[in-house]
Amino acid sequence: MSTPVPGESQFIRAGRLEDLDESLPVGVVLANGERVCVVRQGDKVYAVRDVCSHRAFGLSGGESAVLADGTPVIECPWHGARFSCISGAVLRGPATDGIATYEVRLIDGDVFIGPRREPAS
Repeated sequence: MSTPVPGESQFIRAGRLEDLDESLPVGVVLANGERVCVVRQGDKVYAVRDVCSHRAFGLSGGESAVLADGTPVIECPWHGARFSCISGAVLRGPATDGIATYEVRLIDGDVFIGPRREPAS
């Protein structure tokens, strides 16, 4: 599962869109060892670092949702911290630090994860 996008070695194939259940986060380990949590909301896919900034628990064991304003979120199953899947910003504590996000590309039904983006401070 570590096939790069043709011509773009920064993007690694993480699976097929059709294999992702909506609102059910999935943990993926990239070729470089990074743990990524992949979230599908309809025809959109988001990827965040699969580690809660509060107590380093895996976010892929949690739940995802879309807020009333359209923001896709991931909730940590351990203490309930919520993060934006777009920016990685903390939306609800107890976490106080954001999480890294990743650019995602969909190509012919394949999901590709790109470079890590650190959260805004």
